[in-house]
Amino acid sequence: MSEETKTGVTDRSPAGREYYMDIARVLSMVSVIMIHVGAITWYDGPFSIYPWGVVNLFDILSRYCVPVFLMMSGYLFLDPNRNITVKKMYTRYLPRLLAAFFFWSFLYAIITSGFLTQRTFSEDVVSKFIHNLFFGHYHMWYMYIIVGMYVITPALRGLVKDRQAMKYFLIAAYVISYLIPNIMMLPHIYEHMGLYYNKLEFAFVSGYVFYYVAGYYVATEEFTDKQKKLIYVLGLIGLLGTVITMTTYVLVTQYPNSVYHEYYTAGIPLYSIAVFIFFKDRFRDVDPGSKPMKVIMWLSRLSFGVYMAHDFGLIVFKKLGLVTTMCTPFISMPLLTLMDLVITVAIVWVVSLIPGLKKWVI
Repeated sequence: MSEETKTGVTDRSPAGREYYMDIARVLSMVSVIMIHVGAITWYDGPFSIYPWGVVNLFDILSRYCVPVFLMMSGYLFLDPNRNITVKKMYTRYLPRLLAAFFFWSFLYAIITSGFLTQRTFSEDVVSKFIHNLFFGHYHMWYMYIIVGMYVITPALRGLVKDRQAMKYFLIAAYVISYLIPNIMMLPHIYEHMGLYYNKLEFAFVSGYVFYYVAGYYVATEEFTDKQKKLIYVLGLIGLLGTVITMTTYVLVTQYPNSVYHEYYTAGIPLYSIAVFIFFKDRFRDVDPGSKPMKVIMWLSRLSFGVYMAHDFGLIVFKKLGLVTTMCTPFISMPLLTLMDLVITVAIVWVVSLIPGLKKWVI
C-alpha cells in the first residue's frame, strides 16, 4: 500500500527517491488482486494438477505481496533518520489508517450485510452491518497488522540502530516463528516437541514483525553478488518448497487446507526477501521521466486505495460468473486480474477527486 499517500512519509526526497519502491508497490498491488481472483475457486474441487494446480501456482507466485508491503513500511518507518515520533504515530499516521478503514469498511458492510438486497433494517441486517463495519471485509485483516506494527514502531526504531542486534532478532524470529512451527507440521513431530515448544513464550518475535524489521535491514544493506546469489537460491528453494508442499498436500488429501502457503510458512519469507532484493537491485536506477515510470508512480500513489477497494470488482465478477474456471486459468487469472485492476483504479481515482477524501482514505 502507498505509504506516501497514506502516512505522509515519502520514499525519500524527490532528488533521492527510490523508484524501485514504486515498482514493488504496484506489482505487489497487482499480486494481491491475483491472489483474490484465484481464491474465488481455489477452495472448490476437484483438486487436480489442472486446472486447480495452475490457479494454485499463480497464487503462490503472488504470495510475496503482503510481505513486501510490510517490508516497505518497515523501511520507511524504522529509518532513524526520519522524524517519526510517538506523537506523530498517534496523531497523524494511526488516525489516517482508522479513517480509511472505516470509510471502506462502511461501503463493504452496506453490500455484505444484505441491506442492498433486502432493503430493510431488520435485526439480522443491522447486526451483520455492525459486525462487518468493525471487523472489516476479509482482506482488511492487513489493517489490523499494520496498526500493530505502527504501535510498536517506536520500540523497533531503537532496535534497528544496532545492526548486530537487528540481525540476531531477524534470525531468531525466522527460526522461532516460521521454521520450527513448519517443522512441527511434519508427521509425528508435533506430538514429540510441540508440547515443549508451546510452553516457551515467544510472542515478542512472532507474527509479522519479522517482515517489518527485515524491510529496513534489506533496504539498507549492500549485499555482495555472492550474497545476492545465495539469497536468490534460498528464495527459489522457498518458492519451490511451498509449491510442492501445498500442491502435494491438497492433491493427496483432496482438502484445500491453505496453511502450507500462508505468509508465516517457512518458504514465503525466503521467497519474499529475494523478490524485494530483486526489485531493489534491478530497478534502483530506472528513469523517472520515462512514460512507464510516470504511470507506475501514479498507480503507486493510488495503491493503498486500490488495495482497500479491489474486492468490489470481484464481488461483481462472482455474481456474473466471471471466475477462473470460465476458461483456462493461464488466460482467466491474468485477464480477471487486469479487469479488476482497471475497475478499481477508476473507482479510487474518482474517490480521490472528492475534496478531503484523498488525504484520508486513498
